[in-house]
Amino acid sequence: MYTIQENVRIVVALLKQYNIRQIVISPGGTNIPISQAVQDDSFFHCYSVPDERSAMYFAIGIYLQTGEIVATSCTSAQATRNYVPGLTEAFYKHVPILAITTSKLERYSYQDYMQAPDQCSLPIDSVKKTYDLPPVTDTNTRIQCINSAQAAILELMHHISGPIQLNLRINDALQSNFSEEVLPQIKKVNRYLAWEDWDVSLKSKRILVVIGEHRPFTERQQLALDTFCNVTNTVVYVNHLSNYSGSYAIQANLMLSCGAISQLQPDILITIGGQTGDYSVFGALNGNENIEHWRVSSDGDYVNTYNRLTKIFECPDWLFFEKMTTIEKTSNHLYFDAWNNLNSKLNYHVELPFSNLYVAQQLCKDIPANSIMNFAILNSLRCWNYFPLDKSIHGYGNVAAFGIDGCNSMLIGESMNSDALCFIVTGDLAFFYDMNSLGIRHIKNNVRVLLINNNSGAEFDIMTENWKMKPTLERYISASGHNGNAKGWSENCGFEYLSAKSKEEFLKVKSSFLSKNEKPVILECFTHAGDETLANNILLSENSLKAKQGFLKDAMKKIVGDRGIDMIKKITRK
Repeated sequence: MYTIQENVRIVVALLKQYNIRQIVISPGGTNIPISQAVQDDSFFHCYSVPDERSAMYFAIGIYLQTGEIVATSCTSAQATRNYVPGLTEAFYKHVPILAITTSKLERYSYQDYMQAPDQCSLPIDSVKKTYDLPPVTDTNTRIQCINSAQAAILELMHHISGPIQLNLRINDALQSNFSEEVLPQIKKVNRYLAWEDWDVSLKSKRILVVIGEHRPFTERQQLALDTFCNVTNTVVYVNHLSNYSGSYAIQANLMLSCGAISQLQPDILITIGGQTGDYSVFGALNGNENIEHWRVSSDGDYVNTYNRLTKIFECPDWLFFEKMTTIEKTSNHLYFDAWNNLNSKLNYHVELPFSNLYVAQQLCKDIPANSIMNFAILNSLRCWNYFPLDKSIHGYGNVAAFGIDGCNSMLIGESMNSDALCFIVTGDLAFFYDMNSLGIRHIKNNVRVLLINNNSGAEFDIMTENWKMKPTLERYISASGHNGNAKGWSENCGFEYLSAKSKEEFLKVKSSFLSKNEKPVILECFTHAGDETLANNILLSENSLKAKQGFLKDAMKKIVGDRGIDMIKKITRK
């Protein structure tokens, strides 16, 4: 029987999944749930060493003779501190010891509670990393525990081997309950190194490659992914930060925002690059039980973005695609055809109110080829991701840490080494946050600032629109009324200032904004926050219906064929 404390059962289950059999146990009360779980399980080879100082050196000795990862278990109070001398030796000797420590609930730390000193403040040269597992109270904490425990085990021998601390928060009130009969079923995550043989298969699989934030592809990177797509049943999902164009690439943000993934879900999800900054693709893929996620990255880190991670390939993306192309091939491109067919049914020309979305709709085909574009996250990135841009345009955004600060500055930095027009699309809060950047003396005349000034943070209106209890936004959350306009400051900094308060005014100044100029140019469009939300709803409503119709049409075609579809059309027209 096992403890009802699920964080403990998760760790025990993963010890078995990763074949960690050797465990050195020091007696104590707080670690009873772990000791009880392993002592009667024939899978584990348990050792009893009362002194934690001795226990850690004992564990090192086992590793030196067997080459196997060794786990240790100790109680709270000073027990973890007693590990430190041995952990220090293991750190400098590069010995993979999984030090499973236990501590009281976090609320007892520094509160004069019994046996509750901080267990996670070890010296930096005693463990490679520390992972702290909270009690499982809901789905989120369960996922957190699984992710942290898997990451801890994988980190033991990642790059340079060494000890890892895995700290379990134990609830004293549940110590006596051992009513669980089975351990949870958790899929093991495997890491594959570049020089290893990869025993993997993509045969008969629908593959979705998602490219997050990525610098423009080199010739080798482009060729490797192109070739992979040619010989596999693959779709490449891109947005304006992916900087990839290929025959099997689809800008499908609008389609996914309309719920299309329910009919187009992949078998294998392959991710490269950094964050997508794309809530649509996250919402479509996160937690989907039928998807297997392969992460490709030179860092080889455990990053379970979509909660379906099964494989990590520690190598450059071009090497992954080159190597996979040699493993197996197919000429079936039905998956791409399905995505492409549905995407072609969408209507990008819906009548919209004057808004960021309207401006994106009007400008997307007119941004000059080879331009550089920056998007000041959230609403600006979302609006422009709905619409395709010329394939020669490179896109960037501050989506790694995802803050509004520095958006203007980064665009100006990018413009220094380019003669192409360099655009930023920004809202008023992000723009005025970084308005000092307009005073940088190096600014060139190729800088173009598109400022959508709705006099607030429109993102918060969109975010809370369907909340049952909507907060009061204007005063502090969306920060309405802070800003007037950018005219004085931008002109003082040497910019040509253009403005528009309506569609008609925008269309009059549009060409001036896109043309070459002796000065950098700012175009300030004054919109209303309510119209930003309305425009988003109009576009999604129109295309959600078309997406559903597209699915129904495809389903009917399979049943009655093209002739049947034609007959149905004739009947319905009468």
